[in-house]
Amino acid sequence: MASERDTKKGTSELLSSAKLVADAAKSTFNKESDKVDKGKVAGAGADLLGAAQHFGKLDKDKGVGQYVEKAETYLHQYQTSHLAPTTNPDSHGAGAAAKDSETAAAGGGGVGDYMKMAQGFLGK
Repeated sequence: MASERDTKKGTSELLSSAKLVADAAKSTFNKESDKVDKGKVAGAGADLLGAAQHFGKLDKDKGVGQYVEKAETYLHQYQTSHLAPTTNPDSHGAGAAAKDSETAAAGGGGVGDYMKMAQGFLGK
């Protein structure tokens, strides 16, 4: 569920989220998905969906807006369940890569799964 905080994101935060999602997609297409922090990408995607819903003035209860709301909620849940607790402020370290490898080995989805899910929501 989107909160007030999600709709108050600044332009620079949204651009950072877009860059993170684009970099993750690029890494995945280059067969380097082990370098992707799926939790962060899910959070960034949720931020982008929240902004799209807010600025697009989508109704959360009907039409496409309800699907955007569901996708945003799902991504936030995925983010909280897949973020690795770190004691080091550098989250791009070996711990994040190892966690991503474990997730992939266990059959966990990648950015491609998000793309498929988004296509399903949009009916493409």
